[in-house]
Amino acid sequence: MNARNDTHSDTEDVASSESAVASDTTPTPTVELVGRTRQEEARLAVATATSLVEQGVSPSDIVIATADVDRYEDALTRATARYGHTLAVWTPLKVKRTVPYELIDATLRLLVERAQGAVNIQTLTEPLFLGWVPVTGRSEPLVPAAINEIGRGHAGTDQPIDEWQATIAAGDIEHETKQDWMAYLNWIAAQPDAPTSKDIAETLNPVLERYDDACLPEKPGQRAVSELAATLRGFERTTELLRMTRRRYTRWLATSRTDKQWGVVRNLLESFATTVPGKRELPTAATIDVKEANDLWALSVPYVIAIGLVAEEWPTTPASPVPSAARTVIETTDIDGVRSHSAWTTARDRDQFEVASNTATKVFVATRHTTGANGVEKRPSPFLECVETTRVPKAAQQRLIAEPSVIPEPLSDYFPMETDDE
Repeated sequence: MNARNDTHSDTEDVASSESAVASDTTPTPTVELVGRTRQEEARLAVATATSLVEQGVSPSDIVIATADVDRYEDALTRATARYGHTLAVWTPLKVKRTVPYELIDATLRLLVERAQGAVNIQTLTEPLFLGWVPVTGRSEPLVPAAINEIGRGHAGTDQPIDEWQATIAAGDIEHETKQDWMAYLNWIAAQPDAPTSKDIAETLNPVLERYDDACLPEKPGQRAVSELAATLRGFERTTELLRMTRRRYTRWLATSRTDKQWGVVRNLLESFATTVPGKRELPTAATIDVKEANDLWALSVPYVIAIGLVAEEWPTTPASPVPSAARTVIETTDIDGVRSHSAWTTARDRDQFEVASNTATKVFVATRHTTGANGVEKRPSPFLECVETTRVPKAAQQRLIAEPSVIPEPLSDYFPMETDDE
């Protein structure tokens, strides 16, 4: 990564020098591959990567990039299975949608309500549905039937924890279920109303640890690998976020910025989860990285294969409740107090495309498809008009898909080929 020294006094000399360097730089060659469908486009992308690997290129020197990984993950995964490779798919982790985070958030919400007085039955049952397991005794979560028995029988009820204890103790409930519920309520009652930073760890870490022991499988089973990967990464990330929350809460208490409240702990955790959600990757042997173009910022990779370069996907069609005619007037007219919104333009998508193309140091491969799932024609991305591309003929593309060990022209003009030195 190039560093810029803002204290350099000879700004004009530096600028002119950089301009001269830029003018002498040869643009990275761009090769275009066009599939009929999204699935065929994915096969072309993976076949290209496979060709590089078979020619001796390290998988770490190849990146498949796109504006939206979710649109292509399934098609790419099927294509890599066909060619005997494994993808490492990196996307922003939706940590707040993972069960480990939801479990901790539900537990904190419960502790907040308990400290305020009455606890609603829905708040009370939510941690149990998400896999809360007692620190001692029972080694697995309560079955949904045992939770629903209480939840439906007391729908809409709000009462303090001591009254919930009395309700369950006096209820006509199966003995083992009553024991499990009482263990849960006793645990809640034992937690402090005004937590210290130490209480965060002592209360919440065991919840995660017991969830790990009881609920996290070592193998996907009937679940998709990507689903298990998200849960495992969510567990790791939630653990990290709790550490971050505890450190910040400690500083706030030390400077009297806040009182001791579970609500503050929950707000801090949510803030960190929103601003630094982390990444998700498949927990398998990584060979070829698949990343969103945003994640290529400041990287240099010899071979970048950018997929999905079709209009309305890269760039996406700006979405706004403001009619397009009104947006045009606002964007082209100086109206006092009225400004256009960044979401109305494709500037962000263009930046992503430029990041992807600038990341490639040897070859930039641009792929697209011509027909959508509904049979509607897909036009090329307007961003392709900004670069000089060399199209691979259709017949050569079909040979690439069928036999990726042979790189067709004009790809072979830019890619390394095995040579016989003897």
